[in-house]
Amino acid sequence: MGRHVLIVDDDRDFRRTAGMLLAGRGYHVVGQVGTVAAARLALDELRPDALLLDVNLPDGDGISLAEELEGSHPGLRVLLTSNDATLERRQYVAKTDLVATDLVPYLG
Repeated sequence: MGRHVLIVDDDRDFRRTAGMLLAGRGYHVVGQVGTVAAARLALDELRPDALLLDVNLPDGDGISLAEELEGSHPGLRVLLTSNDATLERRQYVAKTDLVATDLVPYLG
């Protein structure tokens, strides 16, 4: 069975599209939420193996959440996404590149 992924993005249409993309690549999307607060709750409830996490959220930012999760959820894989293709981070893929990117190095 593929990795269990939680999608965290404030854009409902992107969540739906990303969910279909991930499912088509063998990932099991266990949930989709739009805020940092909802992500924290869903992480404990759904226990995903990986997160597809937007950098810009209405109640915080994905970079800070990813850093927080490194300590509180060891082993959780986090792939940051954004419409800002100029961001440079090791675990980051621009939303426009998600379709063409091999996600295995990021999400497992």
